[in-house]
Amino acid sequence: MAKISKANITISDIAESAGVSKATVSRVLNSPELVDEKTREKIEKVIKENHYSPSATARNLSKQISSTIGVIVPEISNTFFGELFEGIEEITNKNNLSLLYCSNDDNKEKDFKALDMMRTQRVRGLIYIPAVNYKELGLLKQVQQRLDGLAGPVICVDRSIGLRCDEIYFNDRKAMYEAVKALAVDGHKRIAIINGSKQNVLAEERHNGYIDGLKESGIEVDESIIFRGDYKYSSAYSMTKQMIKLENQPTAVITCNNSISKGFLKAIYETGKSIPDAYMHIGLDKIEMLNLLGIPYNHIERDSYELGKRAVEILINRIAFPETKLQQVVLQAELELQTCRLVKM
Repeated sequence: MAKISKANITISDIAESAGVSKATVSRVLNSPELVDEKTREKIEKVIKENHYSPSATARNLSKQISSTIGVIVPEISNTFFGELFEGIEEITNKNNLSLLYCSNDDNKEKDFKALDMMRTQRVRGLIYIPAVNYKELGLLKQVQQRLDGLAGPVICVDRSIGLRCDEIYFNDRKAMYEAVKALAVDGHKRIAIINGSKQNVLAEERHNGYIDGLKESGIEVDESIIFRGDYKYSSAYSMTKQMIKLENQPTAVITCNNSISKGFLKAIYETGKSIPDAYMHIGLDKIEMLNLLGIPYNHIERDSYELGKRAVEILINRIAFPETKLQQVVLQAELELQTCRLVKM
């Protein structure tokens, strides 16, 4: 790596001397945390030896920050996130900010691509719902590096996985605990749960709340009525079909998001009255269509509209005051119980 004998040194010259691409040099200049340490040190040595300094104009262009707020969620089509968007838009519109939406589909590869896209777009800040439990997978450092490489601050919404940023989410564990306790008080001893996979941090929080409720109520944990899949309608439908075939039936069922609840309800309604038992059902999050039809529905109410509003307010405050202490805001979810059973078989 000899010294470059040119008066006006360019990124191309630095790249050639270091034996790397121009893109890698640019990355070291703008997002060094995304470059491995050995390569970064080699490029920085060439830059120092040649007293290279990018022009002020080029630096300003590369560091330009937009007035756009990025939003990454698991499912754009889910009504919970639809109402979250509405809450976000109410505040961003008042502050003349635009929005860039993206879905990670609960997939870490799509999540990484979404984060990289937010970085290239130089979003002013990011409202982020992680796809999976990166801490459990040993990938938390990789995600944190991507967040640190963004042009603006980040707020992690709806779940906490140990990232170094502001957080706001509902106390799902407590809500599930209260749902189980309410069913136990009503006389139920066999309470089933249909939940997401262990890779999802929220699924674990909800599972732990369910176990807490059983233990507090003196009910033995029965693995045969604990169903784990994903948070998709089709998965819940299949798991409910399995549950219906059990010889020792549960008398109550808790479903752990509105997509699971829809799959559960479809499977139940298809049976007609072929099974004489009745399930008392509590779902997590409301199903808007049931409200419109006036059908009583036991559910845990999480106000995602308010969640979206609060998230943007915290993000804007972070943009204005970047040195303030990180916040962790925990919202309470309310148990909305009706006087009649929703599902009878």
